[in-house]
Amino acid sequence: MSGAENLWTHPLDVRRIVEGRRVLPEAIARLSWSREQVEAEQQRALRQVVAAAKNGSAFWAEWLDEVDAATVTAQSLTVAPPVSKETVMENWDALVTDPALTLAGANEHLERLHADAEAPHYFLDRYYLSATGGSSGKRGVFVWDEGLATINPLITYRQQILEEQREPSDEPKRTAVICAPRLSHASRFLFPTPVNPDREMRVFPADLPIDTLIKELQAYQPDVIVGYASLVQEVCLEALQGRLSISPRRIYTNSEPLLPEIRAAAREAFGIEIHNSWGCVEGGILGVEGDSFSGITLAEDYNLFEFVNDDFQVVKAGDIASRILLTKLIPGVMPLIRYEVTDSVIFSVAPNPDAPGYRRITEICGRADVWFRYGTTKVHPMVFRGVLGQNPLVGEYQVFQTTNGARVDVLARNGYVPATDQESLIHALRKAGLAEPVVQVQAVTHLQRIERTGKLQRFVALAGE
Repeated sequence: MSGAENLWTHPLDVRRIVEGRRVLPEAIARLSWSREQVEAEQQRALRQVVAAAKNGSAFWAEWLDEVDAATVTAQSLTVAPPVSKETVMENWDALVTDPALTLAGANEHLERLHADAEAPHYFLDRYYLSATGGSSGKRGVFVWDEGLATINPLITYRQQILEEQREPSDEPKRTAVICAPRLSHASRFLFPTPVNPDREMRVFPADLPIDTLIKELQAYQPDVIVGYASLVQEVCLEALQGRLSISPRRIYTNSEPLLPEIRAAAREAFGIEIHNSWGCVEGGILGVEGDSFSGITLAEDYNLFEFVNDDFQVVKAGDIASRILLTKLIPGVMPLIRYEVTDSVIFSVAPNPDAPGYRRITEICGRADVWFRYGTTKVHPMVFRGVLGQNPLVGEYQVFQTTNGARVDVLARNGYVPATDQESLIHALRKAGLAEPVVQVQAVTHLQRIERTGKLQRFVALAGE
């Protein structure tokens, strides 16, 4: 077995990998579909999803009361109101279609995972759960069932596999996946999935000290790198400074905005362009950049996207959409129909050289998280997010760098114990390379926001860092 297969021993993992490889040819063939074929598949799948949601969920039966599952179209679906993360969390138990799933049980499972990295990662032995604070910091808990867990890796890697089929190589195929260290994070669950049986995949935890990460990459010699945009930038800079000698053929970034300077660093270090991707914990990977590097091809055969402004009015191609209404077209235990994704993007309907029937995102408007630098030690935001984002009592949070650690302000629910997260963060910072970290976690009644925009800067570095 390849390196990645050794990571997956649960029978459900084995089954979803086998099934993913079985349906991979179809997923690849869909990239050649016309727009008419894509829209026909969307309508077929939409009617199936709406029917299952209304039949299996008390919440959706009421929410979609005016929607006829037998005749619904993308246009007529708009009679249903959008669904926010807050609405999902307030109606969680009634929204899912399996009565055995409860938010209380889900939170207990995630707490076990948070406390014990070796705890079983499936809830009820059949569902993957992940909690996210996202860009807003507001916590949400989402369920991936077997169908979603099977299809998402195909969306992620099908363009790469197609290209490798067109231009086969006898060189070793090794993918380095730089992601969260624990399976409680969706990046760790999704990206190391070995959909290609001919490719080895290895996990490199994102909280490794940079020096350790670089040494391990040097030894592994990957031809493909998958990772957070900011960490990919560090890898490129290490190569440019002569401390890393590898020859990747492809680089994929995820989870953070891909800035122009990161693309430039990859071109200078390795002579290649970066394939950006876009997604969310709620729905997984929603699009990946193809080999024309002309934008992110949206996975419209598995998702329905509505690009709207703050008043939920449809925007035209080329204008900024302040949010997206996402409808998952993969039938599942946690239907998401017209779900608000609060990313700001620009989309295009111009001919797509990578997949003729699909629209593209040409820009994701956002700001990358800052690194915290303590002398020569660099700490990635995931170190903090990995602790704070998994605590069900944490509503929102803000992290201020100090000279030897951090001060963390938390909007918390009753029962929150700051000392617990404080101890976990001290341990995480030590692991990241900070010798004697000092951390102060405190519950507050409000967080500091940017006066001009009202937005929250999640991680605030020291001035001059």
